[in-house]
Amino acid sequence: MSSTTVRADEATARLLPEVTAFIERQLDDYPDACGPLRTTVRKVIDRGRCERNETALPLLTHAAITGVPEPAVPVAAAHLLWWRAANAFDDIADGHADATLYGLGTGPALMAALECGHGLPLRALAALDLPAALRESLISDYLDGWTLTNDGRIRDLVNTVATVDPQSVLTTYEHKGGSAYAMACGMSARIAGCADAVTAAWREFGYTVGTLLQFRIDEEDLRDERAAELRPGTATYRLVCAVRRLTGTERRRALRLLAEAADSPGSRAEIKAMLLDPAVQAATLATRDSLLRQAHDLLDRLAVPSDHTTALRALADAAARPAAVGPAADGRTEGTAWASRPSAAAGRPTSTAF
Repeated sequence: MSSTTVRADEATARLLPEVTAFIERQLDDYPDACGPLRTTVRKVIDRGRCERNETALPLLTHAAITGVPEPAVPVAAAHLLWWRAANAFDDIADGHADATLYGLGTGPALMAALECGHGLPLRALAALDLPAALRESLISDYLDGWTLTNDGRIRDLVNTVATVDPQSVLTTYEHKGGSAYAMACGMSARIAGCADAVTAAWREFGYTVGTLLQFRIDEEDLRDERAAELRPGTATYRLVCAVRRLTGTERRRALRLLAEAADSPGSRAEIKAMLLDPAVQAATLATRDSLLRQAHDLLDRLAVPSDHTTALRALADAAARPAAVGPAADGRTEGTAWASRPSAAAGRPTSTAF
């Protein structure tokens, strides 16, 4: 990591107490009669799963535009709250919670997550000391992100490998992973005073980085012995590409292996081998690299060279690539980084798969 990136990261990390304090002020404004809600929401915020870029992305976006990250603290708070809620819903939908979640009963945790991702951030945005039209635009941005992401998560749950194509999976990724990032970047651009067209371009950057992150998650899952996405047969981009190139008996056999994957280590091993086929790897990398080129091209257009822009570019690169192979500090084996580098060509990505 370069020294400029370190300095920019330190600048955003320095603001984390301000983000936390902003959220605390919103919770303190709850009526006394809502004490149990306040307490449970705090626990979901404190104990819930973090998103790796929940505060850095909006703060760096604003800083890349204006040179300072501080005015985006409310956006960073809203983005953090959004991810706490989304990850809680995700944990429940994926079956990671039985009677409890984060040390809370699943019912109270679910209700607190709803407040965390909807009521609390919307009240916070509505109370900002900004022109009314700007506040309304920020609230609209937040709600658009909320709606699109819920659509993406539902798609992710109901899509099947047999019924979707790679382009449809990209739409799912863009909605599921990209919408919240687009919301964060767009809101930061609005607060920075950007025109609508520039704000839309920053949203596009967010969509792109959030979609890239889905490719990283897929790759990390592929190299994880638990195979969280393979067990339920989630229609990932790589898996859809792999099955789509098969026909006849081979295709039917692949679908049978997927049906057995939840309970059969042997079936999962065969599917993993299929996913590592060079042709499948090439198609996945081509689409991923197209997305990464787009992220870099957007930054070239939107942000002037600065430490914060360098850090934002590094954030996009990190979203695309899993951790390097080798034992981690705790003895686990980390994923393998993809070695290919994007070229300088531009263009909105479409599926390059079969």
